[in-house]
Amino acid sequence: MARVKPILIDRPSASRGRAGEIAAMLNLGPKTAAWLDAAGIHTRAQVAKLGPIGVCRRLLETGRPVSVLMAYAVEGALSGTHWNALPAETKQALRAEFAKMRADVRRGRQL
Repeated sequence: MARVKPILIDRPSASRGRAGEIAAMLNLGPKTAAWLDAAGIHTRAQVAKLGPIGVCRRLLETGRPVSVLMAYAVEGALSGTHWNALPAETKQALRAEFAKMRADVRRGRQL
């Protein structure tokens, strides 16, 4: 008789601790959730309050290697859209905002 492989049910909040709520969001996984947790971002509400550019700023300020793709991922997570399916206009706006924010961070300015 063949062995039956058990079905594991992923319970993000139980299995991943504080980062579980974020790891369960579309486009964001355990690694991103751990980065956000280390940067002091623990909940979906905090992600929403900061927005995609604020999240990227926080990650850059904590030394994480962040590109505009993180802004796409966060925007998609908040809007329930896969990051690659975001409208071109949204991506263009995020690229412009990300470039300005990155320049500000490199100059050491706080908004």
